[in-house]
Amino acid sequence: MSKISERLTKLGQTERSGFGFAAKAASTKIPVILVGVTVTDSAAAKGIEADLFVLSPDSTGAPQATPIEGADIWGAAVSGGTSKDIDATVESGADFVLVEGESAPGSALRDDETSKGFVVENDVSENRTKAINSSPFDFLILNGNDLKLPLNVGSVLDVQEELAKYSQHIFLSVSEIPDQENLELLRDIGISALIYDGKTTVSADLASLRKTIEQLEPKKQKSNAGATLPRSGESFVPEEDHEDHDHSDGDDDWE
Repeated sequence: MSKISERLTKLGQTERSGFGFAAKAASTKIPVILVGVTVTDSAAAKGIEADLFVLSPDSTGAPQATPIEGADIWGAAVSGGTSKDIDATVESGADFVLVEGESAPGSALRDDETSKGFVVENDVSENRTKAINSSPFDFLILNGNDLKLPLNVGSVLDVQEELAKYSQHIFLSVSEIPDQENLELLRDIGISALIYDGKTTVSADLASLRKTIEQLEPKKQKSNAGATLPRSGESFVPEEDHEDHDHSDGDDDWE
């Protein structure tokens, strides 16, 4: 499993390491929302704090193969080039390949341990949405650069409308830095990561954003206390019915 896939399955969880009585256990909290940054080259990532980095494709659309030194998770975007270009990127240590356009080589979808992402265009048809859902993408990036903060109900519903179309993890490409209240809203509707452009985003703002996210707890699940639901294949009968009604062995009908 790739690093980004593993990280996405553990959003909001605490990882513990260390075994045996003599080992001192260390714990690492996985944030509920990841912060990603798109950079033009590996040098542009220097000094930027992020959970993941995306290397933009070169002028031909081919993915870059120069590793981002010190990055925990990094991947490369591709919109053109050849399958050999993708091979070189994966061999250089890229954890994922991000497909930015449908003109990218089909080998970007090959079955291997490299994670795959896809940048979803606006106004996607219903049939194309189904095709995206059935493709081997681990995450999708939606365009949220026009999203204005603070979020209003309409904005939240707009995002939820898009999320309802897909079954993959959803990353939102944004330009503004949300405060804690708006981060909680994004967490609650199911956003897994926020993606920023490294050329236009201030590094200090990203560092502050990550600190705010660190304080967020996972979304609270609604409790169904007091409601008893039947298991699959079972019928639910209120307890008082057992006491007030006497059914004969030959009576198969329920009133």
